[in-house]
Amino acid sequence: MHILTKVFIVFAAVLSLVLSVLTMAYAYNADTIRSQYTDALQQAATAKADATAQKSAYADTSARQQQQISELQGLLADLDARNADLVRENTTLVAGKQKAENRALAIENQIGDSLQTTKAQAAVIDSMRRDNAKLRESELSLRTASLELEDRVNDLASQNDVYQATVRALREQLAAAQRDAELAMSGASGSLGSDTPYEASGPVIRGRVSRVSFDEASGQPLIEVDIGSNDRLSENMKLHVGRGTSEFIATLVVVRTDLQTAVARVVLTNAGASVREGDLVVSRFVN
Repeated sequence: MHILTKVFIVFAAVLSLVLSVLTMAYAYNADTIRSQYTDALQQAATAKADATAQKSAYADTSARQQQQISELQGLLADLDARNADLVRENTTLVAGKQKAENRALAIENQIGDSLQTTKAQAAVIDSMRRDNAKLRESELSLRTASLELEDRVNDLASQNDVYQATVRALREQLAAAQRDAELAMSGASGSLGSDTPYEASGPVIRGRVSRVSFDEASGQPLIEVDIGSNDRLSENMKLHVGRGTSEFIATLVVVRTDLQTAVARVVLTNAGASVREGDLVVSRFVN
């Protein structure tokens, strides 16, 4: 046999052996691969089922998380709004705090000024207290002197009353004497205390009607004039009442006299005329 044939036979035998080994390995590997493929399919199915479950769970979780996100977004919006309110409130509080601090500072300044003013006022009050003490002493001295002066004035007033009464009595006596003298000069009869009306002699006596009243007993008018015994008036002296420069109103007779006033009754009245306050009163008309 040829050498190449032997080589080819050996080579074929080796190839057969290798092929058998490969076949056996392939068969073994095919079973293993088939088994692994089956396991892989089962694992894939299990993984798919797990994935489906996980997807469902994810969908639920995602929905819950989306709802939570919405709720959190709403809460965040509320918190933002609350934060904005708090920021505004804080701004207001800061401004208020600043105002309060400024006011406190102003009050402190005022307190300082008030303390200075109080000290000054205390000094003024102390000075016034001392001045008041001096004034009280002066007032006490003045009151003592005033009381002494009042006592002196009262004594002088009492003496003056006595003198006035004496002067009044003397004036009344003088008026009565003048009336008797005038009566004697006019040729009328009567003496001191006579009820006969008479005309006054000497200078004309002038006055005014100060009040018109009526006697409750007789109902007759009583005329009060602003002249009296100091003006030489006496009882039963005639007076004439006029108005203006030429109008005659009435004739009066004095019934009571005082130092500066007198009361007279109406004895004659011009037709249609009546005595009024302010009318002129004279002892006689002068042409």
